[in-house]
Amino acid sequence: MDDESGFVKVQDLKEQKALPDPFTFFNGDRVETAADWHKRAEEIRELYQYYMYGIWPDTRGETVSYSINGNEMMITIDKDGQKVNFPVMVHVPNPEKTPVPEGGYPVLIAFGWLAQIEYANDRGYAVITLNTEHIAADNWSRAGVFYELYPYGNRWTEKTGALMAWAWGVSKVLDSLDVGAGSELKINPAYSIVTGVSRWGKAAAVAGAFDERIKVTVPACSGAGGMACFRYESQGKVYDYSSLGISEPYKMSANEPLSSLQSSGERHWFNDTFLEFKEVTYLPFDQHLLGALCADENRYLFITGSYLYEDWTNPPGMWVTYLAAKEVFDFLGIGDHIAIRLHKKDHAVTDEDMVYLLDFCDHHFYGKEVTSNLTDLTKSLYLEPANYDPFFDNYLKKKNENN
Repeated sequence: MDDESGFVKVQDLKEQKALPDPFTFFNGDRVETAADWHKRAEEIRELYQYYMYGIWPDTRGETVSYSINGNEMMITIDKDGQKVNFPVMVHVPNPEKTPVPEGGYPVLIAFGWLAQIEYANDRGYAVITLNTEHIAADNWSRAGVFYELYPYGNRWTEKTGALMAWAWGVSKVLDSLDVGAGSELKINPAYSIVTGVSRWGKAAAVAGAFDERIKVTVPACSGAGGMACFRYESQGKVYDYSSLGISEPYKMSANEPLSSLQSSGERHWFNDTFLEFKEVTYLPFDQHLLGALCADENRYLFITGSYLYEDWTNPPGMWVTYLAAKEVFDFLGIGDHIAIRLHKKDHAVTDEDMVYLLDFCDHHFYGKEVTSNLTDLTKSLYLEPANYDPFFDNYLKKKNENN
């Protein structure tokens, strides 16, 4: 044990070649009920904080306020007399074109830039975008407003990586909406959607795992450290993508390895403890457990990614995360609260993704009839016989037997 934290030291962890079981506590006890699962979920959050992403800060000392000037909202955080602030951009639908629903517009919060702002507004969704550089620099400097309030220190409880810091930024957006901006802007923070692409897809996944106010978590092209299972490698496998117009067999090139996440260009996304791992089979979790932290009767997970030219992000590994995380959603009786949409190509949230996402939300938020076939969000090309891996039987065969 680490004497200070009570967690097992990295070098003393046992190897687990299979995906860690969501229904087995770290001490070997079994999850039998929904109440047990919520206790297990808290344990998983603790494991991620100690071994990977760093601490989700205790924010009880914070006071959040805001000011609005045109499309810019400045969010101010006062923590024990120390004040910091950062701007976000707000785009609200025109109420003359899109009437305000009861309680306000649902809101899509995006890390960085979103291509479909106008489309979302026309569909009745507000959009808020935030520049993560204000919150935590994307480098080893540990600069930004987050680190002004929560400096990166020497104790494990003082080590928060940039992904968790960016997730905290989304939490402050929700705080500002909760303390008045929502009413002023006619936005309903209870219907919040958080998304991001690539590193910001990883951050979106972390935000959804740690802030349970987020209703729909949408990690896009997030790969390793996001929604791709570490233990499922697709590198070297050959796929039939003829239905995508690819006539030749598609051989998967390199998936992003653990060593890349620990490199000088990415290590700041995590805490120092994560840098101690030499093999992914010693991680006490895998990314299906991060996705499972969104499993709740009032919450949803919508995974997106790309089949083509995104080998680094390991799309089959994200499919495995979907299958393995869905076990938890099914256990809780909310199997339709998890979705996956793998598009043909592009390292982005595509226009088609956005149509499916907002149809998914309209259906679950308001019970609307939608044009998309939402059963598409339970499938992938990896179910086709030419692409099927018997590994999937661990989830699909078990599900069929249970049914």
